[in-house]
Amino acid sequence: MNNFFAIPLFCSITLLFASINSSSAEPAAAVKVGVVAEHIGSKIMYSYHVINNSSQTISAIAIGRGDGEVNELTERPSGLSAKGIPQSSASSPTAWHVNMVMPPDSPTHSITWEATNSAARLATEQTLNNMSVTVNKGDILYLTGHALITFADGNPTKIIVPIERLDTSPPKLSVALIPNSLTPAHDKFVAINASFSIKSDNHDHFPTIKLESITANQPLGADDIRDASFGLDDRYFKLRAEQQGQAERVYKISYSATDASGNKTMAEAAVTVGHKP
Repeated sequence: MNNFFAIPLFCSITLLFASINSSSAEPAAAVKVGVVAEHIGSKIMYSYHVINNSSQTISAIAIGRGDGEVNELTERPSGLSAKGIPQSSASSPTAWHVNMVMPPDSPTHSITWEATNSAARLATEQTLNNMSVTVNKGDILYLTGHALITFADGNPTKIIVPIERLDTSPPKLSVALIPNSLTPAHDKFVAINASFSIKSDNHDHFPTIKLESITANQPLGADDIRDASFGLDDRYFKLRAEQQGQAERVYKISYSATDASGNKTMAEAAVTVGHKP
């Protein structure tokens, strides 16, 4: 795979885009660009495929290139340097190369794949896969922005199509707490450990886990919960083994799981405080 740094190429690419016809007889629906996302360690990888149902051959695909040919993306490829996008942060189909298009002093960019020879171009009724880019944190426009499609037949033309987010199903999450019963209610703190079972996410097997809230069926004192970091992947905290009156106190602990495509689900588990000794 060949990778090229975009900034030195920007002028030539801009001139190429400016020299071709900005309209096409092809409707935007004739080309479909789909994306799925997944966590790769602490990073996110966006993977694209292009389906060409048009009557023309595609020579280039620019992800994050919107109406008026405005760059849309803000999060740059992981490990980007003066040498370009590292091989660990981008993949390309055979005989295609990838680069980043970013005007000088611009906060936005696009990612472009171009065929290196005419035989590699995407012909009618063909699909192009193995196009991916890895970033340090999520950027929604990698999922919901636009793609600029350049055709090579005759006088080159281009169209802008919306990117289709293919993963719309949230992960299924269940939570187990140990211990889940605090008996007796001796007014002391007990360490609680959380573990998770994550099932049935279509593409991202390692969604982001966050502790969302801890509530109870009785009023809580300011110091009844300790060491809980809300909004983070916190699986260890302490609860006071206390109750009011003769009724059991029930703590409800809520976690969320959010996959790299932004699909979020909630799960809840309980810790019950038994009667006083």
